[in-house]
Amino acid sequence: MSDRKFLRYQPDPQSVALIDLKASGRDFKPTITAIILNESYSGCAIVFADNEIMKKGTKVKIKIGPLEIMKAEVAWVKVLEENIQKVGILLLE
Repeated sequence: MSDRKFLRYQPDPQSVALIDLKASGRDFKPTITAIILNESYSGCAIVFADNEIMKKGTKVKIKIGPLEIMKAEVAWVKVLEENIQKVGILLLE
């Protein structure tokens, strides 16, 4: 039995997540494009290549596939290889 609160499901094919590392302000200027690994009601897991390692608790703005831009928080980070990260995103809206 899993401790997960929400069922995970596969994203639409070719959907990506766009991430703006600055959660403040009105503008949305994404600097990271990530592959969506799975989605749930409360967030998603993504993977991307970037030199800057995200930190747990970081507030961001994210656009997941066709959904609207939302405020979110980094729930967990796993470095898979140099410059490749798997990140859990918790939606705050």
